[in-house]
Amino acid sequence: MKNMNRLCLALLLIVATATVASNGDPEVPAIHGEAEQGDCELDDDGCLMETIPDSRANLIVGAVSPNSRTLAWITQRATAAAFLIHDQEITFRGPEFTNITAIRVNRIGNSQNARPSIRAGGLWHEFVTIRILGARGQGFDYNIYIDGAINCSNS
Repeated sequence: MKNMNRLCLALLLIVATATVASNGDPEVPAIHGEAEQGDCELDDDGCLMETIPDSRANLIVGAVSPNSRTLAWITQRATAAAFLIHDQEITFRGPEFTNITAIRVNRIGNSQNARPSIRAGGLWHEFVTIRILGARGQGFDYNIYIDGAINCSNS
């Protein structure tokens, strides 16, 4: 038990030293940026743990402008099944002369270790194909928002 406490203390000191050193030098990237600041808690052995939110579970690209409107709002779900890896592709095709300006794929609920990505199309296209790859034996639940501008000019 004493060795475990010493190991936890040594690990904590190394992480703290690396964080202070990296935040002081602009050439070295920070270990934990301001946007990924997590909650600190003690584990069963009394070691300090930091839980960092998983930003890879969501996908946000582009920006919603005053000329944009919501083109699609899709809920995509997959139920957990033992040993199964869910791999789903969702394709949205807008009307002619539509430019997609923002894509938001937001996880609903707790982390299920799924990873969304854009496979084809995307910003400034009329279509987008989004892939959601789940972890083995786990499901997922996502809301997908697609915003775009419709160009109706004759030029």
